[in-house]
Amino acid sequence: MLIPTDDQTLTAITEHYDDFKDMLQIACPPPAMTRLVLNKVSTLEIARKCGIPVPNTIVISNSAQFSDLVGSFPFPWVLKPAVKETRLEETKTHTVATSDEVALRFPSSREFTPPMLLQEYCAGAGVGVEMLMHEGNCLAVFQHRRLKELPYTGGVSVTAVAERPDPALVESSLALLRALRWEGVAMVEFKVNPEGGSAVLMEVNGRYWGTISLPISAGIDFPWYDWQLAHCEQPEIPLTYPAGTKWRWTVGYFERLYGLLAAARYTAAAREALHGDLVQLPEDFGLEVFDSTLTVTDPMPSFDLFFRAMKYFASHSVGALLKSFARGRRRV
Repeated sequence: MLIPTDDQTLTAITEHYDDFKDMLQIACPPPAMTRLVLNKVSTLEIARKCGIPVPNTIVISNSAQFSDLVGSFPFPWVLKPAVKETRLEETKTHTVATSDEVALRFPSSREFTPPMLLQEYCAGAGVGVEMLMHEGNCLAVFQHRRLKELPYTGGVSVTAVAERPDPALVESSLALLRALRWEGVAMVEFKVNPEGGSAVLMEVNGRYWGTISLPISAGIDFPWYDWQLAHCEQPEIPLTYPAGTKWRWTVGYFERLYGLLAAARYTAAAREALHGDLVQLPEDFGLEVFDSTLTVTDPMPSFDLFFRAMKYFASHSVGALLKSFARGRRRV
C-alpha cells in the first residue's frame, strides 16, 4: 500500500498513477480528483460554488502586477504558491505588510513559475477538520485547533488541541469533499475568527497531515481505518473522542523558540510571543501532552531527530556569533 505523506509525494504518485495502480493499493484518489486539491485556484473555485467563504484572491504571474494593486488591495498581503507541489524558494508563503516591503522583496519584474496567489490576510486561529471519505460518505471526523505555529507569525502546527467537531465546519468540509468527489483521507483547513466565529477556507490537504498523531492519540486511527477499507474490511470507528487532548511537535517547538530568540531583538511582537512561550513551557511539556513522534515501544527515532536538531541549532548559533564577531572587528 502506497501512502503519500506530503504534497511532493502526492504529485509524484499522481503523475505515475497508471504505473502504480496495478502493482499496489494507492492511498489517494485518481489524478483528476487529486489535481483539483493540488491546484489551490481550482480548490477555491469549487469552494465558492459550494457557498464556502474564501479569501479575496488574485492570481499573480509577474511581480510587475504588484504596482497596480498597491492602494486597491488592502495590506497585509499573503503571497502563496498557486500549486502545492513545488519547493522553489520564491514560491514559499510570504506575508507582506507595506508597499515598501513589496518593493524590497520584489525589486524588478519577475515571472512566477508556477503563479502565486495574492490573498487578503484573514485573522483567526487555524482549525483543521479531518475526514475519512468512502463512497461519498464521511466515516470518521476529527477537528483540531492550532495553539502555536512555526514560524510564530503563522505556519505549521507546533502545539495543537483536539476539539469537538463544529457542525458548520463539518457541513462545509463534507460539501467540499463531495464536490471534489474525494475518496480517502483529507484535512480541510479554515481560519476561524475568534470574534463571531466566522470561518474562511484556507486549503485542502489531500493526504495525511502533520498532526496525524493527534487523532491517533485521541483514539481516531485514520491510517488503520484507511488500510482496512483498502482491503475490503469494515473499520470500527468510535463515535466520539476526548476533546482537549493536546499534542506537541517537539523539534518544531524548539525551532520556534530559536526563531523567537533571534527576532526578539528587533520586534515587540516577537518579545511578547517569546515571553508567552516561556511561561507556558511547563504546561506544553506536561505528561498529559502527546509528543508527535515519541512512543514508548520505539523511542529511538524521536531521540535521534531531537539530537540532530539540537546539533543544528548549536552549529547555527556558533556560526552566527563568529559572523557577528568578524563584522565587529572589521568596523574597528
